[in-house]
Amino acid sequence: MFNKKIFISLTIFSILLFTTSIIKTQTRLIEKNIKFYEKKISNLENNLYEIQLDYYYLSSPDNISKKILEYGNGEYSSIKYSEIYFSLDQFINQQKKTSKSFNYEKKNKKK
Repeated sequence: MFNKKIFISLTIFSILLFTTSIIKTQTRLIEKNIKFYEKKISNLENNLYEIQLDYYYLSSPDNISKKILEYGNGEYSSIKYSEIYFSLDQFINQQKKTSKSFNYEKKNKKK
């Protein structure tokens, strides 16, 4: 009876000790991954901030006007709002419409 209690106690203790070491190892690996991804995110956020800063500086109206005067030949005209496309898909769709109407006009001229 006494040996059975000791055996059960030692078995439970061994199992708990073993599972604790496994959990601790897994936790350490997860923490390493978290630190790695935190560094990666920090670098990406820093790069994003720098890129946004460059974009805001380079696309400011004053800076664009200076560049036009500096590098342009003086012939500057504004773009019509209808010629500004918000995405590549929108531009491609517009070009398809234009080419279809152009092809339709060619067919009508041949007849």
